[in-house]
Amino acid sequence: MVDYYGLPQSGNRTWPGRETASGVAFAQKARTVEDALSADISQGMGGAFNAERFIPYVMMHEFEAMLFSDCKEFGRGIGREDLVPRLQAIRDQFASPEEIDDSPDTAPSKRIGHLVPDYQKPFMGNLAALEIGIHAIRRECLHFEEWLERLEHSLTISG
Repeated sequence: MVDYYGLPQSGNRTWPGRETASGVAFAQKARTVEDALSADISQGMGGAFNAERFIPYVMMHEFEAMLFSDCKEFGRGIGREDLVPRLQAIRDQFASPEEIDDSPDTAPSKRIGHLVPDYQKPFMGNLAALEIGIHAIRRECLHFEEWLERLEHSLTISG
């Protein structure tokens, strides 16, 4: 699991597929890098690569984007139910929580930090995620859902 925007996109540290992904539609960016990672590892291993055992996940933005899957439970999880309308207003600007980010200044954690100045990323983010629940996150974050389905499928094959 890696963060798309954290991946170098040029120079000698470029991740496979990252430069190409910058020129494709949003919905294809993560998958472009994931496919390129698999191909790169397969090539590096000389074909002795089991693609069903390597299942990369490229998260387009920060973990906090997933917290917008259920804004009511998000507010409850961080003890700020008064912020639910403002959290929902952010969510409503995007087709999916996975798309919440326009620039370094509007990353999900930055948006939350503007509303909750004492927001503690690991602690409060985990509390919110527990309150929201995996089912809501899977329902709202389709790329994440697809990755989990691939993981689950790989367990049935190898199990």
